[in-house]
Amino acid sequence: MGIDSAENGFRYLESFTNLEKKTSLFEREYRLDRVKFLFEKFGSPHRGINLIHVAGSKGKGSTAAFAASILSCAGFRTGVYASPHLLTYRERITLSGEFFPDEAYAENIEKIRDFLEKTEIPFDSPPTTFELLTLLAFITFRSERCSWAVIETGIGGRLDATNIITPFCSVITPIEFEHQDILGMTIEEIASEKGGIIKNGIPSVSADQREAVLDVLKKKAESVSSDFTCLKDCALIKDISLSEKGTSFRLEINDFSGGKDSPLPAKTGYSLVTSLPGSFQAENASLAVIAVRKALEKCALFPGDSEFAESVLNGVAGASIPGRIEYFPPSFAGPEASGERPAVIIDSSHTPVSVQKLVDTINAFDRKGKKVLLFGSVEGKDYKKMIDVLLTGGFSEIIVSTPGSFKKSNPEMIYNYLKPAAKQIQAVSLELEPAKAFSKALKNAGTDGLVVVTGSFYMAGEIIKNLKGGYCGISAQ
Repeated sequence: MGIDSAENGFRYLESFTNLEKKTSLFEREYRLDRVKFLFEKFGSPHRGINLIHVAGSKGKGSTAAFAASILSCAGFRTGVYASPHLLTYRERITLSGEFFPDEAYAENIEKIRDFLEKTEIPFDSPPTTFELLTLLAFITFRSERCSWAVIETGIGGRLDATNIITPFCSVITPIEFEHQDILGMTIEEIASEKGGIIKNGIPSVSADQREAVLDVLKKKAESVSSDFTCLKDCALIKDISLSEKGTSFRLEINDFSGGKDSPLPAKTGYSLVTSLPGSFQAENASLAVIAVRKALEKCALFPGDSEFAESVLNGVAGASIPGRIEYFPPSFAGPEASGERPAVIIDSSHTPVSVQKLVDTINAFDRKGKKVLLFGSVEGKDYKKMIDVLLTGGFSEIIVSTPGSFKKSNPEMIYNYLKPAAKQIQAVSLELEPAKAFSKALKNAGTDGLVVVTGSFYMAGEIIKNLKGGYCGISAQ
């Protein structure tokens, strides 16, 4: 029986080893030989597409979304491969944020299943879910005639399933401590793994990083003759203005068209607006602008400054990504919108650094009402440090809940840590059912208040599902 829908197809792919659900090193396995084998058997679908490759700890999804939106506005049919997802695997493989037709996913998964059932895989273990999703992304981009694609790594970079590609630009977003059981215990080891996507003779760009990280990335780039550019060395971001509706800023980039040794490089300036709130989104957008420009120049497709400027303005303004400090005004028509209710911010932050950015952003808003936090984190995350940061966010109430069932979690343990630590918080409670926890938060915040949901992609996904009634920000379910 054939695969009759995208969702059934994705359930089939998930029946393979899904490393995203694992937490321990001995349970994980990363290798590129299986991926190379699969891609070769499917005619190397990555070969005919112009690519940008993105690795890092934070900001990968937003940077990829900005880059793809800019390329789309420049007239290129652009695919995006990202992870994880909030509600459906289709979010991972999109046409610059929009779903492909359902049959495109189903038909390509059917081809993969047919191959796997008829072919003996010459390895001691079968491919993983992520490896098969990576293959699916590229054969979908090929079948849907994408000329460009922006590819986000899963974990790390050097041994990530996506690292069989040769892009026209490698992009490194901010690197922080994460997945230390896999990537290494020191920041240098983690940077080395992430920097593994830097390729021979291919330009590379990096967000601002701590010096130890920059040293590793620069040495890697030098070793493979990659023209390496750091954001802080070529761009100035200023006049940042934040609101719940988005971020505006001025970006000025040194124009090295006369060569890197040109003594007086000119500056190219853009006044940009994005619907994504947060000063860090100005950095993500700026990194994407530089990466796209370098990629277009590398493959001799740069359209000229004036045309590129128009693509940048429209691309940054049009980029969207669900669950990244996503703001829903009180007027948003969701299942819970019976009469007036508070505004809602849903954010997928799951590290102390990203939670700090969330708190900084919220504190920059001019809002006087009550703030209620709904928090849920999966096992393996540093929930204690996240909570310590969130306690500085001015919340009057915190509700702990379950971040879905995709990964293991222990809400009771989080609540038991939070209860004695949150002495200045008026109310702290545990509500295991996410829908009930969200209803409670809406009620207790009041009509002029704000409900903030954070702690995990899966927590964000649970509440977006409830709030939007099955609609996930980029396309109808």
